[in-house]
Amino acid sequence: MTANEVKDLVIYGNGAMARLLFSFARRRMRVAAFTVDDHCIADGQNVFCGLPLVPFSAIEKHHSPSTCSMIVAVGYAEMNEVRERKYLEAKAKGYRFESYVHESVFMHDGVVIEENSIVLDHVSIHAGSHIGHSTFISSNVNIGHDCRIGHANWINSGVAIAGGCEVGSHGFWGVNACLGQGVRIGQQNFIGANTLISRSTGDGEVYLSEPGMKFKLNSKAFLKFSPALKQ
Repeated sequence: MTANEVKDLVIYGNGAMARLLFSFARRRMRVAAFTVDDHCIADGQNVFCGLPLVPFSAIEKHHSPSTCSMIVAVGYAEMNEVRERKYLEAKAKGYRFESYVHESVFMHDGVVIEENSIVLDHVSIHAGSHIGHSTFISSNVNIGHDCRIGHANWINSGVAIAGGCEVGSHGFWGVNACLGQGVRIGQQNFIGANTLISRSTGDGEVYLSEPGMKFKLNSKAFLKFSPALKQ
């Protein structure tokens, strides 16, 4: 895309996810406005993050698809189906979609990131991997070589996916979850924080790890009596 072809960006959303994307994207993308469904706008609210907040029913009248592109920045509600639904509705209005990929992300050979995706800082996506549309990848994620990540996934910070994996669409990955080499994950899986998956899964499954256990000693006593932690 040349400088003359750069379009203004409309962000769909008026919550924490939209604010987060704006804080990143505004540094190198020309954000013009926010939009959400009419019922999501409080009475009298017409500004978000200092920019116009326009009802989605009228967005094309104020920010035409001929001059603006869009990114949908909403959370993982309904296992990411809301985000994908708004993407499809905006496409039907004629909008072209951008992806936001932070400048710290090293683009290895053969990596494909489809439209309407958000990839935050210090993510590593190794050679030959493919990221489906409408996927959110938070900071400090590692995706190994030759992985195929389906559309509309939500991948939280610290997730590590080993090489050769296939991840179905509409999944949720909690902070620091891990996936072993060559594993296949079904559609709409919920993988909780700190959970290791080493075997393939079916559709619609949930995997959780036990929370941390409270130890009987307080922190000062633990440091005193634990040889491994003595300095």
